[in-house]
Amino acid sequence: MVHLSNIFHLPQQKSHGKPSSRICSTQTSRRNSRDSSVTSSTDTTFEEGKSWLWKQLHMHHQSQQQSRSDQHQAKHTQHSTKLTDDTSSSSTPVQLSPSPSRQTLTTVKSCDSISDSVSAGTSKLHRLNTTNLREYGECYKRLGKGSTAVISVCRSKKIIPTSDSQGNKSSKLYAIKQFRKRNKTESEKEYMKKLTSEFCISSTFRHVNVVETIDLVLDDQSRYCTVMEYCPGGDLFSVIMSEHMTDVELSCCFKQMMQGLAYLHSVGVAHRDIKPENLLLTLDGKLKITDFGVSDVFRCAWEKTGHKSRGLVGSEPYIAPEAFEKDHEYWGANADIWSAGIVMYSMWRGGHAWIRADKKSDREFRNYLRHSVTHSFPNFKKFPDSMRELIYRMLDPNPDTRITAEQVLQNEWVQSILVCEKGIDAMNRDHHHTNISSLKKQ
Repeated sequence: MVHLSNIFHLPQQKSHGKPSSRICSTQTSRRNSRDSSVTSSTDTTFEEGKSWLWKQLHMHHQSQQQSRSDQHQAKHTQHSTKLTDDTSSSSTPVQLSPSPSRQTLTTVKSCDSISDSVSAGTSKLHRLNTTNLREYGECYKRLGKGSTAVISVCRSKKIIPTSDSQGNKSSKLYAIKQFRKRNKTESEKEYMKKLTSEFCISSTFRHVNVVETIDLVLDDQSRYCTVMEYCPGGDLFSVIMSEHMTDVELSCCFKQMMQGLAYLHSVGVAHRDIKPENLLLTLDGKLKITDFGVSDVFRCAWEKTGHKSRGLVGSEPYIAPEAFEKDHEYWGANADIWSAGIVMYSMWRGGHAWIRADKKSDREFRNYLRHSVTHSFPNFKKFPDSMRELIYRMLDPNPDTRITAEQVLQNEWVQSILVCEKGIDAMNRDHHHTNISSLKKQ
């Protein structure tokens, strides 16, 4: 498996090391001296960067194929000469069959939502002839179905020992996202753009509060599938609807959501669909952000200030008001904070403060705009003072003055929250997860 870091002479990112400050990071100064199509890092436009990456990957793929062909031809000639010398008395010539060529699938996306950008050191090339879903195991349970894909659970054939005192063994589980086949109305290029967008972004992430994307493979029916980390605790929406979570549990989940968002924004990615259904839980109390189908890379290595996102995407109650503006251009990271504020409200109140953050169509949102300046919105009065101040800052109608994810984590109340961390059981005396405890007993 070839990494793009080998193409651009970049260092590999360690799986658990500190992430690069920006996704799509490349050594632009070295690259610019080699390719006249790319100007200085401050002047290079977004489209030029996309075109350059695509051309370089295509040239690398062609050179790799030519190199393999030349190596095979050399071995064929050398082997044929040796066999001819050893069998000079034979009248039948010896013929060698060339080994079958391997097709490769580049998981580089060339559409606007991912900006055709590939993170250094983590994007992959997958061999269609060798990478199959069966290598990860067998799907045995469907978790859900959407308009573009089906989510199932896959059980690995490899048996691994568990950490319990009885020495039991179990199979590793994966979450499999099986994409639908291409419609007759869409081109092959459009279809591949949709397929690879989520993988190109999510496969670069290494954070405890982000679902790990492991591989992009084919199943037996030639459907593309994303192999992901499995979170058996379900999604936060189901937990909220159960109404069994305590304030301590809710606070833990909120802080972990903000830790995940702060990481995504630090590497230049806006999720753009933050909602309880896209926040998954593990059995040890960790919350993980998933579903990067509409995510956007808003800042690349050659951009100092980044670019705004376009398009009205996500789930309507969680969409920021600036996304409803006429030009539909907004800062994706700021919009994520708004969505997280709505999630915060839903976690403690069990519903939505308004249906749509559009002053033209939603009366309750207009009511909020009138009271937000004086922090007197009636629906927020039941929040404690420390939480109320934070939710007003997260749901600031002005995206330019809205609080950032890092600033949320610096909030005094947020810093006081205990969270589930690696190596710490969620059911300890200071931190009890009711729903997770019931799952473990099943």
